[in-house]
Amino acid sequence: MGSRMIWNRAGGRLALAALGAVMPGCGEPDPVAESREPYRVGAAIEVGAAPHGIRFSADGDTAYVALSGDGQIGVVDLAAGAVVVRWEAGDTPLDLVRVGDGWLVSQFRDSTLIRLDAEGRIVDRAVWNVGSGPSLFSPGEVRGETWITSEFADRLWIVDTETGVPVRSHETGDRPYPADVMWDGSHAFVPNLDAGTVSVIDLLNMETDATVDACPGPPGGALTPDQVTYVVACGGSDELVFVNTASFAVTGRVPGLGPRPFSVVVPGDGRHALVNNAGGSTVSVVDLEARAVVQTIEVGEQPIVLRAHPDGERVFVANEVAGTLVELVPTPAEVAGDGALSSGEAAAAEAGPSFAPSEVVVLGMIHGGHTTSEVFSLQVVRNLVREIDPDHWLTEIPPNRWDRAWAEYRASGIVEEPRVRVFPEYMEALFPLTRELDFEVIPTAGWTEPMSDFRAAYLDAFSRDPERAEAWAEYQAAAGASAEALAAGAGDDPRWIHTDAYDEAYDIRMQVYARLFDADLGPGGWDAINASHWANIERALDRHRGEGARFLLTYGAGHKGPFLRELRRRDDIVLLEVASFLDRLENR
Repeated sequence: MGSRMIWNRAGGRLALAALGAVMPGCGEPDPVAESREPYRVGAAIEVGAAPHGIRFSADGDTAYVALSGDGQIGVVDLAAGAVVVRWEAGDTPLDLVRVGDGWLVSQFRDSTLIRLDAEGRIVDRAVWNVGSGPSLFSPGEVRGETWITSEFADRLWIVDTETGVPVRSHETGDRPYPADVMWDGSHAFVPNLDAGTVSVIDLLNMETDATVDACPGPPGGALTPDQVTYVVACGGSDELVFVNTASFAVTGRVPGLGPRPFSVVVPGDGRHALVNNAGGSTVSVVDLEARAVVQTIEVGEQPIVLRAHPDGERVFVANEVAGTLVELVPTPAEVAGDGALSSGEAAAAEAGPSFAPSEVVVLGMIHGGHTTSEVFSLQVVRNLVREIDPDHWLTEIPPNRWDRAWAEYRASGIVEEPRVRVFPEYMEALFPLTRELDFEVIPTAGWTEPMSDFRAAYLDAFSRDPERAEAWAEYQAAAGASAEALAAGAGDDPRWIHTDAYDEAYDIRMQVYARLFDADLGPGGWDAINASHWANIERALDRHRGEGARFLLTYGAGHKGPFLRELRRRDDIVLLEVASFLDRLENR
């Protein structure tokens, strides 16, 4: 690697060459940092009878609390620590969500959702029956939709957040509790209290993908920020269960929570999960990497709902019997004396003499074409990676599918994970090279199977719709023009593929594709999927910013142009040309 690396590559990582092939690791936990309690109690605000659902204003200064025992919404000034307005909100309001210029409120005993205007007045006739026991809305929304479960009707409802109208529903297991939904709206994870299961619902194609046998009495759960894991609370066994979001397999358990854990929030960077123990008066804090309870916090009698604040750090808990809203605040690092730098100190350190820009090589792949190409064969790919000698390999593998693939390779040398095994460059280059080179594999793809299935069905229907024949012909013409421009180059020669002219030729087709289809394809649209890939890529670059590390980024060659445009906006990296590494190979 020469002198470009100014950090210890082996620090905190297991050497792949020495151990054959091992899971790329992280550093050892800091024992001092681990010893401090991650959260402390901030404000405790009396709000009213039986508080449940909590929402926040866009600026985070105001909380809106559903007071099911009072039939009201309490509007809380968080700076003043007091309820400043009370809105009448029908019969047993359990939760609320912002819709259009007002609010939608669930009526648990009345089987309905009702509409409030921006000032909290009930809107006449704005009432929708969704079956018995509508409870809590999902914590977020995706593309103008949010979700609510009807506990005794065994349904998950999809709600339009502009109009406030429930637009469709899907069956769940017995007695569903609040769902959490993946960032792209592809899957809802619904804990079914009486069934002891989690329903995994494909929201794009409106199908049940899986029913996971989880644990006794699961009343709530949350997805981790990386979307790899659904963490479900088990009210009947006082534990957490971890479910992989691709295989839907249970991957671990954390016992020893307080009585009747009820819901889960994973705030901030995803290091900890907070779980309210509704059978007592505590919140448990679980370290998700160690998979262990690291703190138990007294918050008030019968904590029933947890919600993360928009700042991504604080968490608020509604205590049903105590009638309070309690703020949980991350413990400042300097209070614990763990030696962590403040943000200002970190910035100063980053800008100092130890800062070195990252090096990035973007290698466009031709996937199955590597198995037949003479000039860009799998052997050429392997030799290029040897010349590049990356510290981190950013791959077109979804994060929630990597653990299984790696475990299979370690166990038998054979990868059965279906999404990973379709890429020859990973099966025949990445995995074998882990035994030879020292690099960390970072899966970064935003792809999901429901997204892919929905896109395929949509495009098939579009192509056969006579009313869309003109638009389809426009797309076909663009695809033909793009193919002609690509053919005018040098075919599958990697020197041609790694030029701006190649990217421009590919864009002829994809610009028309995006204009015609992206609005309907949602997360599977061209711009949306590139944005989701890039978000994962950028997180990896940011995590190793200033270390002088070398990154290899491998995706289908068509994605190369959008990624290069994003990379050229960054001032903390140096882009390395693929041609220089091809030159080295030819000069050997």
